[in-house]
Amino acid sequence: MPENLTQRLAEHARAEGWDEHVAFLADDRAWTFAEVFAGAARVAGGYRAAGLSQGDRVLLALPDSIELVWCLLGAWQAGLAAVPVNVQMSREDLTRDVATAEPALAVVDPETAGWLDDAALVPTARAEELAAAAPDPGFDGDGATPALAMFTSGTTGAPKLCFFRHRDLGGGGGRGPVLAEPGVVGLSVSRLYFFGGLGVSLFGALQGGRTSVLSRPRATPAAALGFIRRYQVKTLFAQPSFLARLLLEPGHAEVLASLTQVTCAGEVLSARLREQLVPILGDRLLNVYGATEIGGIAAGRPAAYDTPSAVGPAWDGRAVRIVDAEGRALPQGERGELHIHVPFATRGVARGSLEPDQLTDTWWPTGDLASIDADEVIHVHGRLDDVEVIGGQNVVPSEVERLLESHPRVLEAAVSAVRRPSGETSLRAYAVAVSGAGDLDELGAELIELARTRLSWYKVPHDVAWLDALPRNGNSKVLRRQLRAEGNQYV
Repeated sequence: MPENLTQRLAEHARAEGWDEHVAFLADDRAWTFAEVFAGAARVAGGYRAAGLSQGDRVLLALPDSIELVWCLLGAWQAGLAAVPVNVQMSREDLTRDVATAEPALAVVDPETAGWLDDAALVPTARAEELAAAAPDPGFDGDGATPALAMFTSGTTGAPKLCFFRHRDLGGGGGRGPVLAEPGVVGLSVSRLYFFGGLGVSLFGALQGGRTSVLSRPRATPAAALGFIRRYQVKTLFAQPSFLARLLLEPGHAEVLASLTQVTCAGEVLSARLREQLVPILGDRLLNVYGATEIGGIAAGRPAAYDTPSAVGPAWDGRAVRIVDAEGRALPQGERGELHIHVPFATRGVARGSLEPDQLTDTWWPTGDLASIDADEVIHVHGRLDDVEVIGGQNVVPSEVERLLESHPRVLEAAVSAVRRPSGETSLRAYAVAVSGAGDLDELGAELIELARTRLSWYKVPHDVAWLDALPRNGNSKVLRRQLRAEGNQYV
């Protein structure tokens, strides 16, 4: 089997007889597997003509598009490390990512990140220019060559780069709980710079023989429903917050009924959203839990469980354990930090020029407060670093948030500790109301009373701040650090 990832994917597609099958639907046309790999060869030639050599990093500041697919595959073909980034970030954040990646070249799109040309942070090239080069038939690099660097979400600090080698990617033949059978059309609203989106859209097509829909603009819920109708999409991959907004769109019930699977990942599936989705989707709803550094951790179908904390059994039957603060294994049902045994893990580095930091055959601490029940189902109760201390007692925010989100007039909620002018520390709830929720002061009082009747005193929010939306990063994760930092403005 070839060690170069692009060569391996191309030979797999050819062996399966997929060359003339449709791999991607993008820009109002269909792209076959043969066209995909031909474009990759041209881009590989373009990289080499630009003076790049094996081991260089190339930053891909491109929207989801056939050009981004070509630039990823072309980078791997040329032995380069591809660094896809979120082109809808602020210039400040994108500048930070360029500085972190230390790329030899940035590939830009005039409509999204063309300002990098003038910023002179790094040499740039247009994707269409690279794709017009003479094709290069060679394949550089071996299994140990870095192929991909993905940024962590940055929820706990500055984003870091997690490196993956050629041998780390494209294993398993494209099968797994997230994916469907060959020939099925799928849509991911998680973008290709996000590990889940890359796995579903790119590897789901090139390994599994499926057809992926790509959208240059970030898909809105209305646009997603349009794609599903137009292309007869059967599988949808999205963050829970996106699915919550999709349920507000006219005609969503009819469209969701046409899908064979809806997979949510990237955030916690709230109790409220679970209660809304399970009656509509039943066992067609799949909840996936994972991390950029190690990939999938667990997956399960919410309809099979009685409690919203249940995610599912460990991915591929991997060993898992719950440990206390001293690292001692805890018995079944007790809460502690979840550790999972993985074949390899990639620890993020602060600069692209540093050697990739990887571990093999290791126990990985997830940083999540969890428990494992008698059926080996993993229950996630929140992040350990999110735990707040109120009156000397530990409070897991997710427990309070799930209760607040159970109110029919609350769309989403988050809680954090706030230092009051008196010096006392208490909880504040940050909530987003559903449209037409009515008097928010009255609703805030209802929420506090609901918490008083259901929770211990130290878990009850002192007040409620109403927001138009919770602050989230590019991966749609709630930025708790921002809530804590800005909390005093609501005192």
